[in-house]
Amino acid sequence: MGNLEEEIKTIKRINELVKKDKDVVIIERIEKKGNYFSGKIEVNTLNETLFFDLLIPHHYPLTHPNSDNISIIFRNEDYIGLNHINLDGSVCFHPDKDDDFDRKFLYELKCLKQWIREYYIFKKEDDNYAYLIHTTESNRIDKLYFTNTHNNFKKDTFGTFSFSIFTDEKIGKKKFPVKKIFRLGFEDGKKDTWSKTFIGELKSKTCKKGLYYFIEEEPLRKNNIGRKGIESWDELKDYLSDEFIEHLYKGLKREFNKNYYHDNSLFFLLGYKIPNSETYEEHWDLIRISKKSIPIEYKRISKNDIHHNANKKFEHNLKINKINWSTTENIDYNRFFGRGKLDKKITNSNVLIIGCGALGSSLAEILVRGGAKNIIVEDFDTVKGGNLCRANFDLDDMIFYKTTGLRKKLQSISPFVNLDSISEKLNNYDLKIVGDYFNKNIDIIFDCSTDTEVTYIIDKLNFKGETFSLAITNNAKSFVSITGSNLTKQAKTIFDLVKNEPPSYFEGAGCGYPTFEANYNDINALLNVGLKVINNNYSKDNVNESFIIRPDFEDELIIDIEEYEYYNRYDIGSSIHISKSVLKTIEEETTFHYPNEFGGVFIGYKTDKNFIITNILIPDEYKNGKTIFVREPGTLNERLSEIHNITNGKIQYLGEWHSHPDGPTNPSSTDIKAMKEIARDKNINIDKPLLMIVEVGKVSFDKDLYIYDDKKLKKYE
Repeated sequence: MGNLEEEIKTIKRINELVKKDKDVVIIERIEKKGNYFSGKIEVNTLNETLFFDLLIPHHYPLTHPNSDNISIIFRNEDYIGLNHINLDGSVCFHPDKDDDFDRKFLYELKCLKQWIREYYIFKKEDDNYAYLIHTTESNRIDKLYFTNTHNNFKKDTFGTFSFSIFTDEKIGKKKFPVKKIFRLGFEDGKKDTWSKTFIGELKSKTCKKGLYYFIEEEPLRKNNIGRKGIESWDELKDYLSDEFIEHLYKGLKREFNKNYYHDNSLFFLLGYKIPNSETYEEHWDLIRISKKSIPIEYKRISKNDIHHNANKKFEHNLKINKINWSTTENIDYNRFFGRGKLDKKITNSNVLIIGCGALGSSLAEILVRGGAKNIIVEDFDTVKGGNLCRANFDLDDMIFYKTTGLRKKLQSISPFVNLDSISEKLNNYDLKIVGDYFNKNIDIIFDCSTDTEVTYIIDKLNFKGETFSLAITNNAKSFVSITGSNLTKQAKTIFDLVKNEPPSYFEGAGCGYPTFEANYNDINALLNVGLKVINNNYSKDNVNESFIIRPDFEDELIIDIEEYEYYNRYDIGSSIHISKSVLKTIEEETTFHYPNEFGGVFIGYKTDKNFIITNILIPDEYKNGKTIFVREPGTLNERLSEIHNITNGKIQYLGEWHSHPDGPTNPSSTDIKAMKEIARDKNINIDKPLLMIVEVGKVSFDKDLYIYDDKKLKKYE
């Protein structure tokens, strides 16, 4: 009783809402039928009267369970062919989701009237092409995937194409047949643009031939409103030449061999032009022809009609058989990655990933999903149970090489990636040969091995491309990307700064392969941010520098990203990493004080002659002018002492910086004297202080870095 009362209440509500719209009238009363409240309405707008069946889901205002943003169905099969009309005659629009019944109902009536005005009355054409939709077979799915080829098919040309049956399954209790088919190309050499790796996979499966015919124009019913696709073979008579119809008949009767058939079916592609953002492209629709049901009849021409063509005694006519339309999808590279891909400097590069564990396997998947076209993966190890919780492998991959499992996964993601693998350590090869090969065939190296032996090797190779040595510290406290030269040396200095804890040992894993501890989520959260930094630099043509990502979720939710410029003095074995944010602050401060000089002190981390400048301190007392800057002690000593104590001596005073307005970055005699005094001052406790001189102007900013060593100021490169 309760449900009946609720239904009556809903019907009354619908009637009252329709009355609020003066253009809409219920002409067939609303009743509850199954899962819908259904009836019929008349809509009057701009002197036009249209009729629609009305179906409102019983759980309205929620949408249909199997459709996104579709709730009320307004349907009339007479309007099939008009823009935004589905094959069942329903109007296709997507109203905003709303949990208010009344508001959403009235809004949907408004949307219906908008469709009538724009597409029924004014025949509006959308900017984007709407694909022609055919009524497909209900008892099976055959779907063909293809890419763009060169646009040079001429009208009425026909021939053969080749394809691979990628999957052939029977689903559910009724064994519903589903085939995924990938086109390989046409007989005249036009090939689909899959990767060599994917073509190899396709050719390893069942491959067949089919027929194609290029009709140039869309296969539309004649004298039909809008664009309604043809549904029966006889309607194709205006599109197919007699020559082809005869060829098809003879082939189906006796000339096509088993290479053309799969499960007694021949596949036929119908091609035509469709517009795109530039000019046009060639689209293809798929028809399945059953060997047992030939859609062509063959008959002798009567003596009364033979005078039209004295040499022709037989004719071939298309039957009124229903066309078995299947579906197709153009997944050309730019469409496949149309929703988002990485910068082309990554996707078009030849990429080597060294190490296929937690970092490398996830990175490989991100690159492939981002559109990378050429990837080599390297790892000598096999997949163990402990890898599965945070690396991109599954149970089937255990025992086998990581490279094997990863290649299989990557190949299942993109048909446009060429894949290769190395399942041995790099030190198994002559390093000169390795170096030559890398410089000829590799553009980017991602070292995800966290193995110092790998960075030793890369440092020795004189690799001309870009290298990113990626690592995550224990418990995912930081993510480090090291690039440029001297990877091993940079890594030691940076990991000393970030306080990487010793790797963990786990029961049953053995002592030979300790590893950092971090879960899959933490690893990928940092890795994704790290790759975003790298991709952003590529897209902006910025130089990729080493950087550190440090999440801090103690008091606030913060992810700190710090990039570092890198400088070297190879002759004395000294290097500097200087934070880009520090450089930005220096530029802002020196520009603010321009045309007077200004400066401050560097603080950061130091090990031997290797420095990481993490911050600066601004003096609170100083004297400055156009050619002079003198900083007074002020509170600097107290601030330095506090930082030293808070960081347990890790962060300390490293040197000085100041500007030369409109001047060169060469140190003056005063600068040299000041650095000499700092080096001698035992209270400062740094015998090789750093100096940066900034050239600042109204629009210019430049800098040079020096170290006071062996009683001289030596410039970094």
